[in-house]
Amino acid sequence: MRPGVKTFNLIRQNASTVFMETVPSASEDNIASLANILFDSAYQPQLNEFVNALINRIGLTVVNNKRFENPLAMFKKGSVPLGTDIQELYENPAEAEQYEISNTAMAKVLTINNPDTKVAYYRRNRQDKYKKTITREALQAAFVSWDKFESYIDSIINSLYSGASIDEFKYTKALIRGAYDNNKAVVDTIAKPVDESTGKAFMKKVNTLYRMMKFPSTAYNAYNKMVNPDKPMTTWTEPSRIAIVLRADIIANVGVDVLAAAFQLSQTDFLARLVEVDTFGDDKILGVIGDESMFQIWDNIFRADETYNPEVMAWQYYLHVWQTFALSPFSNCVILATAASKPATGISMSGAATTVAEDATITFTIALTPADSTSDVTVTSSDEAIFTVSVSGSTVTVTGKKAGKATLTALTDSGKKATQEITVTGTSD
Repeated sequence: MRPGVKTFNLIRQNASTVFMETVPSASEDNIASLANILFDSAYQPQLNEFVNALINRIGLTVVNNKRFENPLAMFKKGSVPLGTDIQELYENPAEAEQYEISNTAMAKVLTINNPDTKVAYYRRNRQDKYKKTITREALQAAFVSWDKFESYIDSIINSLYSGASIDEFKYTKALIRGAYDNNKAVVDTIAKPVDESTGKAFMKKVNTLYRMMKFPSTAYNAYNKMVNPDKPMTTWTEPSRIAIVLRADIIANVGVDVLAAAFQLSQTDFLARLVEVDTFGDDKILGVIGDESMFQIWDNIFRADETYNPEVMAWQYYLHVWQTFALSPFSNCVILATAASKPATGISMSGAATTVAEDATITFTIALTPADSTSDVTVTSSDEAIFTVSVSGSTVTVTGKKAGKATLTALTDSGKKATQEITVTGTSD
């Protein structure tokens, strides 16, 4: 049976009684008959029900395997539908005291020994929506053959669900890039493996980290970098929980068999904990190794809403995706990079002019402190109707659009900011 036939019948199987009584089951050769019923104006409620099920039920289940699958989704922790904050707790191991027999020691039985509890809060930081318009005309054209019907379903899924999964993949990788740029993670430097010598050095580094992380240590978590506690945090990871995320070119240069040998695992067992990515957005970052709990990724909302617009005979669908992304400071996590991170401690903008005419341009130069900082810079206009910006390296080009004033802002991902008020003059000024 064709996939399109199975899809249609699954929709019908889960439809209302009225739908099932009105629309017959699909077969290999009755698609034209089904189209005649669904697209008859007398059966608009049944068509609405069909399109709704196509997105909400089929999109989320039957054709789930046709969308882009986020390879880092294995690190997701679950769903938190209520609230905006997530709390993570970690209890430091208890410290030993010397045994003694004395009045002082006897009195300690009434002493309160507060636990050394560490707390981290993660706030929801993704609220995206994706839109897809399904026109009656396009849907009717898909009911010419089951192949076209199946192709049309693919186009819907690729538009909505693949877009959401691709962005989830990007956001997860950005956690590593952000932690590296802002010195919020342990970074171990190593040359990029490009030959036998550098390949062996890289594998020695990976093997050492894999072996060392199973022992209690304060060296592999980022807690000390974040809060400067009185007592450092001691963490360890069972070997079965250690995961490694590497760029595809690094895996190709080293070889999966060699990587598996470093973990003393079969290739099959090793591949279960290896995640391959394309890039982290910075060529200096090669990968990350650590406890699988290092990623704190939670789903808050994942749902589709729809509305039918009779004016244009189209259904407008919205896929809402709200999530929380964070790197846990309580988990072993080491970023492998070719250079240490240098977050910006300052930023400045300089330019010859702060006034620009409509359709004309002026430029500014951005300077970071230190000059070789690893921080990224985002440059924005407070009102793009007044002026727009484009960035090439350290040069910012401002283009006047209409008379008025707006603010140019340059912001590093380490939180440093520089601003400049820009005046745009009109042609008659």
